[in-house]
Amino acid sequence: MNENELYPSLVEKLHKDFSLAKESLPAVNDLVGIREHLIKKVIELMSKDYERFLNSMYMIDVSETKVSKILHSKDRTTIPERFADLIIERQLLRIKTQMLYRDGKL
Repeated sequence: MNENELYPSLVEKLHKDFSLAKESLPAVNDLVGIREHLIKKVIELMSKDYERFLNSMYMIDVSETKVSKILHSKDRTTIPERFADLIIERQLLRIKTQMLYRDGKL
């Protein structure tokens, strides 16, 4: 299974977990575009509804240790990008695990 096959599921999960409008998301095979869109959403949520942002992170089961490390880092300018990467990494792991269960490999 290659990464490109996972992108449609990634877009679906981001839509669901972060209330991203599907029509505003980039093409499902464009990880760079998906990441850029997610960075904008992270910035928006962190500035306008921080509690919802934290709840979303909890819902997708992102490691609290990793979240804390990002929030307390010295380089504050890359926080949204690092969160976007962390979210994408976690969502792809969830998708792969779900696919393995579905295929009876776990």
